[in-house]
Amino acid sequence: RLHLAAGGELGFFADSSSDDYQDLELSTAGSLDLGATSVEGGVQLKRAHDPRGSNDVPTSATEPVIYRDVSAQIGGRHITNGLHYESQFALRRLDFDDSTARNGSLIRNDDRDRLELRETLRILWPLDLGREAYGEVTFNQRQYDRTPDDGGRIRDSAGYQMLGGIRLDLTDLITADLAAGWMNQTYADPAFGNIGDYTLRGDFDWSVTRLTNIAFNAARTVRETTQTGASGILAFEAGISHELRRRLTVSLSADYSAETFQQTTRRDNTSRFGVGVRYELNRLARIEGGLAYDQRNSNSAGEDYERLQSHIRLKLEM
Repeated sequence: RLHLAAGGELGFFADSSSDDYQDLELSTAGSLDLGATSVEGGVQLKRAHDPRGSNDVPTSATEPVIYRDVSAQIGGRHITNGLHYESQFALRRLDFDDSTARNGSLIRNDDRDRLELRETLRILWPLDLGREAYGEVTFNQRQYDRTPDDGGRIRDSAGYQMLGGIRLDLTDLITADLAAGWMNQTYADPAFGNIGDYTLRGDFDWSVTRLTNIAFNAARTVRETTQTGASGILAFEAGISHELRRRLTVSLSADYSAETFQQTTRRDNTSRFGVGVRYELNRLARIEGGLAYDQRNSNSAGEDYERLQSHIRLKLEM
C-alpha cells in the first residue's frame, strides 16, 4: 500500500493580522504485508507555526514563530502464536525562524534547532477476546545545533520511557488503553542534572450512541524547552471531548495541563475550553465555526495570559 498527501491551512485574524499564518504539509507513507510480518514507513515535511502563548515564544513577540519540521519513520510488526512484536525508529529535524519583539529587536530562535531520534520496542500478549497486555520501552536522543546556546548551556540529552499497560474493550462501545511506568532524561550539561519520574498514559473512548462519542486522554511526559535555566518540562496533560456526528457535528472540549520547569521555580497551569460546529456541505467541502477560551496561570512574572478566540473555517478535500 502507498499513500501520498498534500495539504495547507491559511489562517487570517480579523483583529491581529500579525498572527496570520500559512501552514503546509507533504507526506508519503507505505506498508508491505508479508504474512505474519509487516513493514511500514513514511516521510513528512511541514511548514508550521508556534503561536504566541507557547512556552518558548517570548511574551514580547509580535508574531508566531515559523518553523520547518521534517520527520521520517520506519517500523515493523511480527505476529506469533503467543506474542506480537512491534518496533519503530524515527528521525525528526526542527528548524525555527527568528521573530520580532514589540520594541523592534530580533528574537533569536536558533537555540531551538535540533535533531531528535526515537526508537520504540513493544511486546504484546493477547489475553482473551478484546484484551491484551503490553510492555513498551522508548529510547530518545535530542541533539541541538548550537552547543552551547545563547545562555551558555548544552541542551543535548538522552533518555528512555518504560511502560506496562493493557488495552481492552470494556464493552462493544467502550475501549481503553491504560499504561504506567518510569521515565528518565539525562542532560549533557552537568548544571541540568537528570529528570527521573513516573510516567503514565491513558486513552478512553466511549461511543455513547451511533452519533455521539466521548473521548478522554491523559499523559505525563518530559518535554523540551529553551527557557533560561530550565532543562525540560515535566508535564501532565488531560483532555476530554464530546462529539455529535453525521453531517452536522457539534463538539465540546476541555483540556488542562500542569507544567513544571525543571531546575527553576516556574510552574504553569493552563486550561482550555472550546465549542465547535461543523457542517458537511458535501464529501469535498465543509464549514467549521467555534469559540475557544484559554487561560494560563504562572508563578513567573509576565507569563499569565487569557485568550478568547472565535473562528470560521472552510475546508476543502479531494
